[in-house]
Amino acid sequence: MKKTYIALVHGSPRENVGVIDRPIARDRWHRTKMTVAANGRQSLTLWKVLKRFEKFTLLDVEIKTGRTHQIRVHLASINHPLVGDPTYNEGRDNTAALRRSIQNLGRVFLHAEKLEFTHPHTGEKLSFTQPLPNDLTNFLDLL
Repeated sequence: MKKTYIALVHGSPRENVGVIDRPIARDRWHRTKMTVAANGRQSLTLWKVLKRFEKFTLLDVEIKTGRTHQIRVHLASINHPLVGDPTYNEGRDNTAALRRSIQNLGRVFLHAEKLEFTHPHTGEKLSFTQPLPNDLTNFLDLL
């Protein structure tokens, strides 16, 4: 199974591609959150830069494991939280104009773009792609 996502993150990663191989567990203090923790389950996320903006970067993200909030936790753990994520953002929306724009977006900028797998009975390779929705495309146009 291959799952590919489009994500807009705060800041600009130094590299154009990266691997985040960090275990994820439930946060001890905030039971509705997940966190990177030594006692967590193995989790692997691959990412590459699609486009850089002044304060944001658009990424192609592939997850090799399927942990709860994996993309959100992993990207926040490298100091590039998802735009619009109130749970893992840690205050990166630091200007009034930026906060308003992100509030107008009304959601986390994360989109499941592609799913690929082999059909369990026929062996046929299947691939499903969903283009970026209008609200996310419009937000990118503002940047």
